[in-house]
Amino acid sequence: MIYFDNNATTQVVPEVLDAMMPYLGLSYANASSGHSFGLESREAVEKARQSVADLLSARSPQETVFTSCGTESDNWAILGAIKAAPEKDHII
Repeated sequence: MIYFDNNATTQVVPEVLDAMMPYLGLSYANASSGHSFGLESREAVEKARQSVADLLSARSPQETVFTSCGTESDNWAILGAIKAAPEKDHII
């Protein structure tokens, strides 16, 4: 079967699920927290950021931003377009 309705969610590929399992069970702390559990999560996020940056040949891992939802991603794209062309008075 081919599933075309991936609007709200998409099946996770097995490799991603395997990589995420430690952080969906045992290591689930807030990566912004300063305690040891949070620092462990922050390290995992930064490792993932580096992996994605390497995959995309980014100049720096800081160019890789993880967003929490589609709306946030859309806003980043729109604001990025505005910032890239400030002389434009509208975006279509």
